[in-house]
Amino acid sequence: MNNTTIYSSVRNCISEELKDFERVFESVLRTRVPLADSVIHYFLERSGKQLRPIMTLLAAKMLGKVNEATNNGAVALELLHNATLMHDDVIDQSPTRRGSDTINKIWDNKVAVLMGDFFLSKCLHCSNATGSLQISKVLSEMVTMLVEGELEQISNVRTHLLSEESYFSVIRGKTASLFAACMKVGALSVEASKSDMERLAKVGELMGMVFQIRDDIFDYYPFSKEVGKPTGHDIMEGKITLPLLYAFQHAPADEAARMKEIVEQSHELSESQVAQLVEFAKSIGGIEYAQAKMKNISYEAKKLLSTFPESDAREAIMGLIDYFSDRKC
Repeated sequence: MNNTTIYSSVRNCISEELKDFERVFESVLRTRVPLADSVIHYFLERSGKQLRPIMTLLAAKMLGKVNEATNNGAVALELLHNATLMHDDVIDQSPTRRGSDTINKIWDNKVAVLMGDFFLSKCLHCSNATGSLQISKVLSEMVTMLVEGELEQISNVRTHLLSEESYFSVIRGKTASLFAACMKVGALSVEASKSDMERLAKVGELMGMVFQIRDDIFDYYPFSKEVGKPTGHDIMEGKITLPLLYAFQHAPADEAARMKEIVEQSHELSESQVAQLVEFAKSIGGIEYAQAKMKNISYEAKKLLSTFPESDAREAIMGLIDYFSDRKC
């Protein structure tokens, strides 16, 4: 199956549950402020694939029956995710995301920050609506991990910390923690056992790592509207990801030193310097290494997931793992 077919198959597994999720999601976002309504309408027209709530619903369905606590937890996670994107766009001064103008570009930074805060406040509302202190705890801990992951990445950029260990520490915090939380919330919403919840959370963490490595690989290929970022965008911001880290470690010493010097001595990288680093990572085999690492983590996630009883929901999560590693945007 191609990736589009896999995604459709995953959604079909929870088609009725997604309708209930959408009902809660849209009702939570109703306001009495015309400006907020305009921004929300724009946002909803361009909302993404809702991968995180899909994971939450699938986790709950695999271990029990999707209910209102599941829906409120899934909505809370989606609101939180999108709040972080709004704030990120302001921090990064991004004019576009996935080929569309950002809220800060159309309105301004004040509106984007406040709308991000609005989404966060609604996230808290939905967290309380689950009626589960455990779910609220998972959400609050995950926010801390997200922020710490982003701050760790900023610190690594400023200190030019170039190690695979630090890279994986960052992506566990800023990406994988949210995917793990999706699985935890789904499991908690149906009162699954602690053992099942912990195993499924580990599956989610591994899926998040696969997702982020794939996203980082996009940085080494020509711009596409679907991906929404130009070649070398991460490198230009000083974010040194797995393909380039591998190249630094495995290139001839003199060449590696010359490339590291570009990163460490340039306050702002030029387009030609970024192009040099991209080509360097490719020539040393960094892309192939990152892809192999991603496939190994995918296999680990599937192996752990296979310890759960066979079901349509389990197979849909298996499909998501393939989707994450093979996605084109």
